Amino acid sequence: MTTAFYSPDAPLKSGAMRCINVVNFIRGVEPRFQTDLLLPVQKQMELVLKHGLPATWLLQFDALVSGPFVEFLKAHVAKNHEVGFWFEMNEMHCKAAKVEWRGRPNYEWDHFPPVAFTIGYTPTERVKLADAAMAEFKTIWGKYPSSVASWNLDSITIAHLTEKYGIDAYAVCRDQIATDGFTIWGAPIAGYYPSKSNCWSPAVSPHEQIHTPIFRMLGQDPVYYYNRGYPLPGGRVVGEPDTMEPVWTSGRSDRFVKEFFNMIAEAPTQQFGYAQLGQENSFPWPDTAEAYPKQMDALAKLRDAGAVHVETMGESGRRFKKAFKTTPVQAQVQLNDPFGNTDPAEKSVWYQSRFYRANLHFRGNVPFLRDLTVYSDRHPQPFLNEATRSNDVEQRMPAVLDGYHWSKHPGSIKEIGAGGFFQLGDQRLHLAADPAVREEGNALIVELPLQDAKTLIVRFDEQAVSFHLTPKGNTPLSVAFEWDPAKGALKGVMAQSVSYHWQGLDYAVAVSGGEASPTAGGWTVTESNHDIGLHLSQG
Repeated sequence: MTTAFYSPDAPLKSGAMRCINVVNFIRGVEPRFQTDLLLPVQKQMELVLKHGLPATWLLQFDALVSGPFVEFLKAHVAKNHEVGFWFEMNEMHCKAAKVEWRGRPNYEWDHFPPVAFTIGYTPTERVKLADAAMAEFKTIWGKYPSSVASWNLDSITIAHLTEKYGIDAYAVCRDQIATDGFTIWGAPIAGYYPSKSNCWSPAVSPHEQIHTPIFRMLGQDPVYYYNRGYPLPGGRVVGEPDTMEPVWTSGRSDRFVKEFFNMIAEAPTQQFGYAQLGQENSFPWPDTAEAYPKQMDALAKLRDAGAVHVETMGESGRRFKKAFKTTPVQAQVQLNDPFGNTDPAEKSVWYQSRFYRANLHFRGNVPFLRDLTVYSDRHPQPFLNEATRSNDVEQRMPAVLDGYHWSKHPGSIKEIGAGGFFQLGDQRLHLAADPAVREEGNALIVELPLQDAKTLIVRFDEQAVSFHLTPKGNTPLSVAFEWDPAKGALKGVMAQSVSYHWQGLDYAVAVSGGEASPTAGGWTVTESNHDIGLHLSQG
């Protein structure tokens, strides 16, 4: 690992596994509106072949057994392409598996969670659906797929597919709030080995992990995704998802695409960095025709420069399994505002291990912790052993700090909301210059130049976060965790331990180098004679 500090203009970094997959997935029907479902596939194929890019094509069951898609792919896929399976249920799939179809009348595919996703089916039904899909896929393609993806999956299905069919890679949706009827919040930022009891959580113990990695889809903006929308220079506020999807304003933004690629290719990423590009064919081609070609052009240049591994999902999965025995440490460092905002500019640093994820965010000159999420093999995912019948599904991981859900106005663009704020006495600390980031083994170190010639060093280690202020003064450093007390999961505060309770799980943060004390809106830890340490491993 390099120990040089990083700035946005730093040269290319090496030594990490940096992967980009072009994944285009294909539905056979779109009951919500009329659109040409083949045209996007044709245009996508034309562009990836033009640049000689590897690509992964994922077929939903209806597209696997009907329509022109298999014939088209067999005629056009290159040697560096792969065809895999998109695991959302539809009427044809359920009939083949002899499982009840519960979609709305005249909907052969229905996007609501209890219909489209495995969590809407019993464990026995999930196995039947998986077996039916794999049998049909092998009949058509002569082998089982290497890659399986869906917006939403579960550990029972994943474990079965891994153990029986040897799947090399899975992909699931990014974190999101109430999009298409489901929330995902707190899952790892890039790639991980899932727990046998929770596919949104990395396994803490190697004995509890499923030995096929999951990758996060859509190329998520690490800076603004905590908000309900994001501002653009000039004052316009965009309420769409801020991802690399070519259909959205972000994916069409030259600035956003450039900053995103720079983050994946050049910024500190620890052992693993990942992004998925591409688009589902449910979006009409005219809506993506502007951005998709530009993204493929830019990706080809990254590939030619040797900046990233551009490969299929299956190849990324196989290399991941060869390189890592457990979930590796990883980071996303975005020290430029991805949309060019200046009033205020925002930037973000994410760190991830199999024990926790953390987000150090910057809004103008205010640095603060925005997210601390911990993982435990004792925390099963919602609907692991039962089928949901809800059209509004929430899947959240246990938080020490949830800057979104615990804020008084979640997702507000105008206010900071819940956070962990750095203070001397009752005065919050402010940046005097840009932060700098470096890697040191499995640690990520962020230096924050402050007013009065002080420097705050935030160090993310695999199981802990620590805070060091230099030079020391007469007033001790504090980290003040503040949120709406009606929304948090805080259970109790003692000097060296802060306890939480969430969805039946008891978990805690061990404090070193200082003492914790309760406050009206959370808790505060104040240094004594050592650096403040927050130990986040749950065992």
